[in-house]
Formats: sequence, structure tokens, C-alpha cells
Amino acid sequence: MRTKDILFAGVMVCMGMSFFISCQEEGLVVNGNDVSYINFNKDITKDTTRICFEFYPMEEGMDVKIAEVPIEVAISGKVQDKDLEFTIGIDESLSTYPASQCILPEKCIFKNGQLLDTIYVKLKNSDDLKTATKYVALKINAGGEVSEGLATYSRAIIAVTDRLVKPEWWDYKDLYDGEYSSVDWYYLGDYSDTKYRLFLKVLQENDDVLFDGKDKVKLRKYSLQLKYMVEEINAGRDPDDPLRDETGAIIEIPVVG
Repeated sequence: MRTKDILFAGVMVCMGMSFFISCQEEGLVVNGNDVSYINFNKDITKDTTRICFEFYPMEEGMDVKIAEVPIEVAISGKVQDKDLEFTIGIDESLSTYPASQCILPEKCIFKNGQLLDTIYVKLKNSDDLKTATKYVALKINAGGEVSEGLATYSRAIIAVTDRLVKPEWWDYKDLYDGEYSSVDWYYLGDYSDTKYRLFLKVLQENDDVLFDGKDKVKLRKYSLQLKYMVEEINAGRDPDDPLRDETGAIIEIPVVG
């Protein structure tokens, strides 16, 4: 698994006996044509969207940072001949992030003729996120022509913090029988907060702050951009004083190119 959130080990319980997914599957018929089934497009057992407020600007006229988060949704079941309206909510049984800090759209629209679409939620920062990571679980509100689909895609999990945390994709062991990470070996090199902050500048410039490390073509592209950024910074420094991270180690990017 790419993501093994402790959150689900403790809270995915339904009726005090069965796991949340098992309970969800009890009443789901995902091959019917009488309703449209709307899912989130990430598996809740593997994928978590991670938000760090440190990299979001303070909007003009606001006294708190707000992150606008895109969430991809998928549709199956009944074929619609028009735009389909639906709403989302918060599953408070799976959330530790306060509902009062979430700004959900009053209604969402799945555009006619599309199998995938994107909705947006807004999350507010708070002081306690400087030392903690909290989770919000979004759900599709069933009703009318809309129902939930597959249980493993029935929630969108967002991890929210205001502190720098090494992304899980950087540490994902995919080389030599799970011994090493290709991100370390071939792309970005050893992790440091200083390097990650520079990399996030690259993501911001590419309008891709929610990059999850899965697309290796993008990873190579962004790693090369970081490498060139570091080379440009060093070109303006004394050759005997290259850019270093917070531990004093020289920042090096191993990607070839």
C-alpha cells in the first residue's frame, strides 16, 4: 500500500462489529441503471490527499489561510442526459479536522457526458495544525438520482497540517525488494526540509502543489527543474560555499539530465 493511515486502523468500524467498508457494501448495488453512482477517484485504503498550509499564500483581506482543494469524482450506473447535481458532506466518524473549518460547495455538478469531473472544497488553517495533522473525510450524499458507489471509493480523505512533513511518496520503497526508494536513488536524493521547500517552489511554479509522486515523467521533469534551480543558486555563490540544507549537507539532485 502507498498509504497506511493509522486513522483507518482505529476508526473504520461500523455498528461496533464490522469494518466500515463491509458495512457500506451491505447495501450497495453498483451495477444498477436506476440511479447514478458517484465515487471519489481515490481508494481510501491507499491514497490520501495531503495539504500543508505552509505553502499557501494568505489571501488579501483574510486573517487566516484557506486552501482550495480539488477532488476528482467518477460516475457510473444510470447514463444521464443532463448535468447531474449532487452534494457532499463530512463523515464526522472518520474525521478529526473540525467541520467548522471546512467550506463545502452548496451543490456540485457532474457535467453531462463526462465519466470524471472535479469538485472543490476549501479548508481553513488553525494554530493547532502547527503541531498536528488532522483528517477530514468527505462523503457523497445519497438521494434522488444519486447514490454512493464502491465502498473503497466512497470517502475522500484529506490530511491537513501547517508543518513541513516528508511526503510518503518520497520514502516509498520500490527498489531492490522494497529496500530503497527510487526517489532517493534516481530523482531527488536524500530528503531534507530545505530541499523539499525548494522542490515545492518548483511545484508551485508548475501549478501542481498536490503532486503525489506517482507520475514518474512529471517527477523527472520537476527533479530536473530543481537541479537547475540549485545550479543557478550556486552559480551566484562562492564555489567553496555551495547551497546546504539545515543539517549542513550540500544539496545535490542526482537526476540525470
